[in-house]
Parts: sequence; C-alpha cells; structure tokens
Amino acid sequence: MKDPLQNPRAGRGPKAKAETVRSPVRNGLLLALVAVGCVAGYQLWKWRQGPPPGPLSKLVDPANQDPQTERAAAAPSADVAVVQPGSPADSDDASGPETEVEPVNQPVALPVEGLSLEPSPYTRQLVATLTDLDPGRGPLTPEQSEQWKAGLQVLVQQGSSAVPAIREFLEQNRDLDLGPGSSLGYPSVRAGLLDALQQIGGPEAQALMLQTLQITSMPSEIARLARYLELQGPGQFRTEIGTAVRETLAQAAGGQLRGWDVGPLFQVLQTYSDAATVAALEKSAPKWNYYSALALANLPTGEGVPSLIRLAQESPGTTARGVALEALAQVAIQYPNASAALVELARSGKFSERNWLTAVAALGGERYFIRDSGVEDAPVPTGSGVRNYHLEASNQNFYSIPPWGGMSPEQINERVGIIDQLLAVSSSPAVTQALQNTRASLLTKGQQASAN
Repeated sequence: MKDPLQNPRAGRGPKAKAETVRSPVRNGLLLALVAVGCVAGYQLWKWRQGPPPGPLSKLVDPANQDPQTERAAAAPSADVAVVQPGSPADSDDASGPETEVEPVNQPVALPVEGLSLEPSPYTRQLVATLTDLDPGRGPLTPEQSEQWKAGLQVLVQQGSSAVPAIREFLEQNRDLDLGPGSSLGYPSVRAGLLDALQQIGGPEAQALMLQTLQITSMPSEIARLARYLELQGPGQFRTEIGTAVRETLAQAAGGQLRGWDVGPLFQVLQTYSDAATVAALEKSAPKWNYYSALALANLPTGEGVPSLIRLAQESPGTTARGVALEALAQVAIQYPNASAALVELARSGKFSERNWLTAVAALGGERYFIRDSGVEDAPVPTGSGVRNYHLEASNQNFYSIPPWGGMSPEQINERVGIIDQLLAVSSSPAVTQALQNTRASLLTKGQQASAN
C-alpha cells in the first residue's frame, strides 16, 4: 500500500516541539499474516484468498491528484454569483514553491499509558488483515465486504486492547482511498479504523483520536475526528478542535495542502465553534469567500452576522464582499440586524446586479450549502433546481437548493416585508423585476399554505 498522505502540519500538545510532516514514507504492499486461531480470523484469512477481477479503488496522492477528479460542476445560470477564475479572491496563494519535509515521527505526548503499549500479536494481525487491500485485486464481492465488516467488529470487540494496534497503523501515515459509496461503508481504510476507535470508546481510544487530530492535516479526517470527539465528550474538546482547524487552514492558505478540499474544515467551524471561530472565518474570506460566508451565516445564534456585515461593507470589487451580501440575504429573516443591513446595502447602490439577483433568490428561499467531502458520505440532494458549483482556483465546492416548500405563512410574510423594503430603494430595473417576481411567488405559496 502506498502512502497517500502528506501532512505539513506541526505536531501539537504541551510536549510536541518537533514539526511533524507527512510525506510518502513507504511503498509496496503490507503483507498480512495468515491463519487466525478463531472462526472470525479464519473468515478474514479466507477473504484474502483469490483476488477478484477489476480495480478495487484508487490510491490518492495529494501531490499528484488532479483537483478536477470526481467533481461535479454544473454550469451556473446567469443569476447566480460565482467567482470567475483569475479574480483576486479565487486564486491560489503563489507565495512560493512547496517544500517537502522529511517526517519526524514524534507523536504528541498524552497522559494515557495505554497508547505506549505494544500491540498484541492477535490485534496486530487483525489490523494487518483489515488494511491489506490491494487495488490490483479488483472490487470486493459482497461476501468479502461483509467479511471485512465482520473483521472490523472483531477488532472493536477487543476493546482498549485494540488501540495500540490501531495506533501503530495510523502512525505509518498510510491510507487507501475507497471512494464515496464504498461497499465497506467508509471512504478510506483510516476512516474505518477511526470509526472503530469511536465504537471502542474509553480513555485510550479517546486519547488516540485526540493525538491524531493534533497531527493530521487531512481536512476530512479532522472533521471526522471532531465529530467523534464531540460524541465522546460534548463540548470538552472545542479548543483542540478549533486549534486543529485554524492551523490547517493557515497551512492551506500558504499552499501546503494543494489538491485537498478544505470545505470540511469550515463545516467543523460552523458546527463546533469556539471563541476564536468568527475571527478565523472572517480572516479566511479573501481566499475562500463562499466557504467563509456560508459558515459565518450558519453559526448558531447569529454571531457571524456582524462579520458578514463588515465584509459586505468592504471596498467594491472584492468577491468576498459580494458573497457576504448573498449570505446576509440567506439569513435575513432569522436575524433583524441582517435584514436591516441588507436594506442599507441596497440603498448604497454599490453592488452588482449579479450579487443582488442571487440575494433575491435567497430571500425567496434558495439556500447554499458547503458540499460534504466524504465526512458523512451524504449525497447532495437531487431534483429540479439543485445546482452544484466548483470554483477551480480556490477549490471550493458547494451547492444550492431551491425553495421546495416548508415555509410557514409567518415566514413568508417576513420575507415579503423585507422585499418591500428593498423595492423602495432599488434602482436597478432587473433587480426590481426579480424582487417583484419573488414577492408574487411567495404570496402564491402563502395562499396555498393557508388553503391547506
């Protein structure tokens, strides 16, 4: 199994002083041991015999990965504001070439003695068998997939004694991408082992998850670990989660994570926010305008709205400014300061028709979401009006869904009230027409809701 991970993020923790960087360290396949002295072990051994035909999966190397691979990019219609390639906020940071650093395998010190234990031969063999997936063998049969899942459960049943064996594999900085919708139920081998830690629970598993969070630079892995740690101890690890995300975003902004989609990091910030989240999102807006604006808009209790207002009041011509306007429209009925700012910004006349047309669509109920990048393996909704977007230079992936219903008469009236205020100050015929059309559509929906 090749090493697809490149981790340029420094190790963290009170005693972690050496920079930990992931780069390819091993080539070739991991030779699994054969013969396990129990029924479950025998099933795993049987699964490894006789490779089926066809490709199994693709090893991912972010240094060589084509950023366009497996990305659905629907051409947006003219009324949606999408940053064009080459604009200042949608360009890669070209501050200097990437520097490959040899890994320093110095794990973060944690006060859990179980992490330093040697794996038992049995648990080491279980992990070796689970991770011995050869792309040349072809796709797994349903029987083989079930045997792999059974083997993972055997590992989980070992409890805390399985943690050292899992740690041993994680520290090898290796993974195998299984792709979305994998028959094994996970997008990668590492994801399966991390889920095993979550199922095992307890202080040893928790400490290993925290250690991995502190040294990994994979955005989807950080998001997965954040979710697992939150399940283990709600609210206990917000500081560590926020630190991991902010440091990784800083490195991505410096060009050290080329090829990786950082969308999962913004999803983490909007879900598990801490005191430094708002400032981090506002700082990220020039490079990841949509990710930052959508995360700010979705922070609980509206604490991101003042930042959106500040971004929208920036000098004309910045793409972050226009996207902030659109995000304010999306949450205008939730927060009075957002709707008041929207009217004042309309009165200023400093935004393009494209920005306002998108904002009007948001007032009508259209919503934008950061695309899931393998964290939950959740599919993007399908149906009429769903649109997917990919911004090439900044590698942002998001989608929008139309107003499919579900608005109460009160919500419809609130939207109509905001639209009426905007109509009073609108100076663009195209925007005025869009506002009138959206108003009429909302009133029709309100009448239908009342009739039902």
